[in-house]
Order: sequence, then structure tokens, then C-alpha cells
Amino acid sequence: MFSTTFRYALISLLELAQSRQFIQAGAIAKQCSLSPHYLSVVLRDLRKLGLVESQKGNRGGYRLICHPDQINLLQLHRSLAGAHPEVPAISDKAEASTRADHWLQTVSERWCNDLARTSLADLLQSTVPGL
Repeated sequence: MFSTTFRYALISLLELAQSRQFIQAGAIAKQCSLSPHYLSVVLRDLRKLGLVESQKGNRGGYRLICHPDQINLLQLHRSLAGAHPEVPAISDKAEASTRADHWLQTVSERWCNDLARTSLADLLQSTVPGL
């Protein structure tokens, strides 16, 4: 359900949110075992969305420019994906299919609701190991 782009965006935003300094993409990629090339593409997207700024040079890199509580994860996901996540249609053809479709619809709605009420600040305050 989560794209590599969304995953890289979350990882980099969490790293940037923990520092007021500019951080180079290569340092984030190395520390988090990410593809440096793909991370730079994602960071450019985050810059275009107005979430980070970049600076060239020795002390350059990327820095978060908004407060983490202003970054809603559902909005971030939709902005990076360019569209709303697909929600399966419920079918009336067969009882088993209807049950499966209904369950998938429910899971998708819960997923969207969870993302909608979660900010980057919430992830920073999370007690989940590794965050």
C-alpha cells in the first residue's frame, strides 16, 4: 500500500525534523540504507511541495521548513502519489466476493483515517522502536 516514494519521504522528513541544520542527502541515504539517487528525487519533490528547502555547498543539504505538526501524512501521501489511494468497489455478484470487497473497503477506509489523523510530529513522539 505504501510506495517507495512515500517511505523515502517519511524517512527523510523524520531525519530532517530532528535537526535544525542542513543535512546532505548522501548522509541520510547512508544512515538509513537508501538509494542516494532515488532519495534526491524524493527530496526534490518535497522541496516542490514546500516542505523542505535546499542549499548548495559544503554546509548545504536539505532542511525542514515547516513545523512537523503541519505535515499531515494523508495529504503527504496524496501529494506524492498524485491521486487518492484506490478503494475497491463493493460487488453484489456473490456473497463471498461481497464479504471480501467489504472487508477490503473497511481496511482501506481505516488506513486513510489513520493517515488523516497522523502528523509528522505524531511520528516523532511515537514510542515505536526505531523511530
